[in-house]
Amino acid sequence: PLPAGAVWPRALAGCSATRWRWIGPGMRWSRVSVPWDPAANVFLLRIAAGKYLPQHTHSELEFTQVLHGRFHDGRALFDAGDFDAADGQVRHQPVVQDDGECICLAAVQGRVMFDGLIARTLGAMVGM
Repeated sequence: PLPAGAVWPRALAGCSATRWRWIGPGMRWSRVSVPWDPAANVFLLRIAAGKYLPQHTHSELEFTQVLHGRFHDGRALFDAGDFDAADGQVRHQPVVQDDGECICLAAVQGRVMFDGLIARTLGAMVGM
């Protein structure tokens, strides 16, 4: 379930999501199955206030929609409803703002390329 006031995007109608799974302190993820594109790499991230993803770039494209909360990645502040697109020209580190958790929907083409060894290992384990 999402926090009060947050709404699942209509684009997820007909999709299913796994239960939230731990990927680090204050961080959870959920795989989204897209029936009309089984190979799609789509997932949800749920990250606690003040937490951050490791610095990374992308081999191809990443599209992110903020469903709840907000984060800053060194380029801009993204609030609920905002979209972001990142490619290999962008190296960023999303940091959830201190006023609450952030839930994002992400679709990735290619791979997320984390800078650190531990982050690369965890990312590979969850298919990022």
